[in-house]
Amino acid sequence: MWRWVRQQLGFDPPHQSDTRTIYIANRFPQYGLYTPQKFIDNRIISSKYTVWNFVPKNLFEQFRRVANFYFLIIFLVQLMIDTPTSPITSGLPLFFVITVTAIKQGYEDWLRHNSDNEVNGAPVYVVRSGGLVKTRSKNIRVGDIVRVAKDEIFPADLVLLSSDRLDGSCHVTTASLDGETNLKVCMLMFECRSW
Repeated sequence: MWRWVRQQLGFDPPHQSDTRTIYIANRFPQYGLYTPQKFIDNRIISSKYTVWNFVPKNLFEQFRRVANFYFLIIFLVQLMIDTPTSPITSGLPLFFVITVTAIKQGYEDWLRHNSDNEVNGAPVYVVRSGGLVKTRSKNIRVGDIVRVAKDEIFPADLVLLSSDRLDGSCHVTTASLDGETNLKVCMLMFECRSW
């Protein structure tokens, strides 16, 4: 019943099913009905701004702060009403703080863009068309088989299919995700245990 309600409200399009079929190594069926499914790509975007939205988004974020908004109101009141103090006394410090903060946030976002480009452009080996192909990590698709060597960073969420160790295990650190620096043992049975 809830599925029917979601379809009527437009939350669950009727052409989508409850299950998803993922073709390993992107080997799609040659005969029969095949409906390509849309999955998100593997690009990492941790930056907040683009060239086009930097000024309006940054100004919006800065004037959400109570102190900046207060000084903006004081500056506007001094412009409209004849006051004994000059509007420059409140406008110049506000302009200085807004400008310095915008430069700082722009520089930090530029560093995030560079970091994203470095991670997205990292070379990885993927099984495609029966062979090992070198590609970039942003080009990994759902269903790709990725070869990860010892001491390499995982370029995506992966499921362990094989290991060169005799017991079929591997050691994974998740320090960049949860801050834990201890190694977790992952077995071929798709479980990770924390020591």
